[in-house]
Order: sequence, then C-alpha cells, then structure tokens
Amino acid sequence: MTTTQLIDLCAKQIEENSIMDLPDNIVATLSTEQAEAIVSHFRGKAFLRLPTKERQFFDWLKINDEPVWNDLWSDESIEPAYIVSVVFLPMLLDEVRGFPICDLLNENNYYFTNDHFISDEVDVLLEAIKERFLAQQTLTVSQLLVLEISMSPIDIWRFAYHHRIDLDQAKSAVHRLADEKLLIHLKSSDDLADFVEFK
Repeated sequence: MTTTQLIDLCAKQIEENSIMDLPDNIVATLSTEQAEAIVSHFRGKAFLRLPTKERQFFDWLKINDEPVWNDLWSDESIEPAYIVSVVFLPMLLDEVRGFPICDLLNENNYYFTNDHFISDEVDVLLEAIKERFLAQQTLTVSQLLVLEISMSPIDIWRFAYHHRIDLDQAKSAVHRLADEKLLIHLKSSDDLADFVEFK
C-alpha cells in the first residue's frame, strides 16, 4: 500500500472511536517512513491497538509478572484492550523490542539504553562479547543483556521473552551488572524520563 492509502485506511478506522487497528499483514509490511508519516498525520488525534504479536507478549507478561502487567493495563475499561498512543507505531516495527516498558509507576522499571553503561570497562567487555557471539560461543545471560542493550534500548521483560530466559534470571543479570558497577539501574519512571525518546 502507498502511504496515502495507509493514511486513508487509518482515517476510516478512527472515524468511529479514534482507534486504529491495523491488520497484522499491513503492520508487517510497513516501512519506518510510512509509520512515521502515519504518526505525523494522526498525532494527538488517534490511538492505536497493539498488533497481535504485541498482545501475545503482554499476555505472556500477565502470566509471568502480573504486578507489572497491572501497572500498565489494569486501568483499561475493556480488559485487555491494549490501546496506546499512535506515536508508538514506529517502535512496533522492531521484531525484538516493540512497545517499551519504561514508565511503571508502582513497580521497578528495568529499561536500559547505552547511556546506562557507567564504566569504561564496558567497551572492552562488549568487544569480548561480540567476539564470542561471532564465534558462536555460549554467552551468559549478563553478556547477552549487555549485547542487547548496546544495540538498542530494551526492557528486561522483552529481553526475557525474546530469548526465552527465565525472568528471575534476567533480573539477576541486571543486579549482577549493577553490583559490578557496569550498569546503572534507574528504577523510577521519573529517573528514566530523560533516557526515553519517542519520535
């Protein structure tokens, strides 16, 4: 579909209740430029229902960390509707990351960016991890987390889900890296605000 056709489709969808619910096959073929054009056109005028893969992730989250799920979604009138701001659309195109968990109010946040690395030793560690990865050698959970954070911001729930790692193991990796003074763990949404960027 052309960008104009996509915007027309979204406009038709939001006429009734200001919510766009794009079919999965359309989301799968969206380019970043098209997603940004939709955001630009509908910012402040529409909401977006998360696509199926995102809803599946949050269904997993409800089973594996219900307090965090409640922090995100318990206020919804239709449970679970999984309705978010349209500004998140470009982020949903990422096969690994998707909708970020970075604004929890009642639970500790576990959202990390490259700027959360606080030691010069991380560069040396990262090079060693990349060498192990390219050589197809086994990585520890901590090493894998460092690699993921270095590539793009990620939260611990998405990390655990994508790599099929036990959530407690993933959180322990964060604590280990923080104890080793390699990674800073900012737990409150206020402290994280400066590290989160939405286009």
